[in-house]
Amino acid sequence: MEIIRLKKDKKSFDITDTLPFAIAILDEVYDGDINVAIHDLKSTKIGKDLLTIGGLAETFDNVVTPENYAPIEYEEFNDYLKETGLSVASFTRGTFSGFQDKILSIADRGDYESAQKFLDLLMDANVDKATVCELKGSIFLESGDEEEGIKWLQNALKIDCSLVTAYSFLGQTFYNRGDFDSAADCWQREIAASPDHLVTYFMLTDAYINAGRMDEALNVLKDLSKRDPDSILTKVEMAELYEKMGNIEMRRIVEDEVLKTKPVYINDVEPWAKIQFKHSNYDVVEEVATNFLKENPDRPELKMLLVVSHMKKGQCDEAKRLLKEFENEQVWYFYGKKELFDEYLTEEERKQCGIT
Repeated sequence: MEIIRLKKDKKSFDITDTLPFAIAILDEVYDGDINVAIHDLKSTKIGKDLLTIGGLAETFDNVVTPENYAPIEYEEFNDYLKETGLSVASFTRGTFSGFQDKILSIADRGDYESAQKFLDLLMDANVDKATVCELKGSIFLESGDEEEGIKWLQNALKIDCSLVTAYSFLGQTFYNRGDFDSAADCWQREIAASPDHLVTYFMLTDAYINAGRMDEALNVLKDLSKRDPDSILTKVEMAELYEKMGNIEMRRIVEDEVLKTKPVYINDVEPWAKIQFKHSNYDVVEEVATNFLKENPDRPELKMLLVVSHMKKGQCDEAKRLLKEFENEQVWYFYGKKELFDEYLTEEERKQCGIT
């Protein structure tokens, strides 16, 4: 074993070729808790390295950082394990949280094979097996291997049926495949495990609608409206669903509720405004959009609503001023949402403010 002796003042430190590996283990497996690491590994080949790290940390700043060991890729990590006579099972009290972050980072750069190999190592470690299975499944999905992704996510849920993210991933995968019933089942279970995850209610509603289960979709929206009475988007979705079901009277009743309220959430302003536009309520849209813009000046959808309101009120110069901002800063958003103008402005109004 090669040793470099580092001296600082009256202190001397033996720097071995396994010291970077010991720093990596301390950082990625033990969250920097050197006492726990030493308790597990004091009698191993990196026991002295850990004591050295402790001494270095008392003398120098930033000892336990990735800059002092990274990158250690899978093959190199395996070589270090063999050289030191260790396995992941040796790290009895390790949390492996940094290790899992490393795996996600590897997957993010597209090296899915190495990420899966590291996860296979974790299967032998003292970590939650359900979490490892969930990670394997999500990375398989990310790499395009849906069958393996589904299998591992389902394995994770067999171990721990409360894994919300696993239900979410599975639901989206089944939905993308057109298996709306299976997607609905996953999202229903996700809501049961995490009832405050409100976005999932809309996803479940969409799955039921695509599966032709309109009554169940409506019940989901009703439940969501009870849970979050301030959600205008829920009521708008409910009104649209009633119309699809042919219940025009209930659509009118729900739409009237929307007309009598003002948004609490900024993401509700656009769907709320579209209902108001249908009834020519341009003043109230201008008032609400302007107030939200004072607190959120970078929200382009609010400016587009104001363009419609200004044009309908004959305020062409104000509309042109806002459109100029899109031209200078957010032209991509303008073209992505141009259908708003096509729907609510006449051809003559669009020509007047220069929308082509």
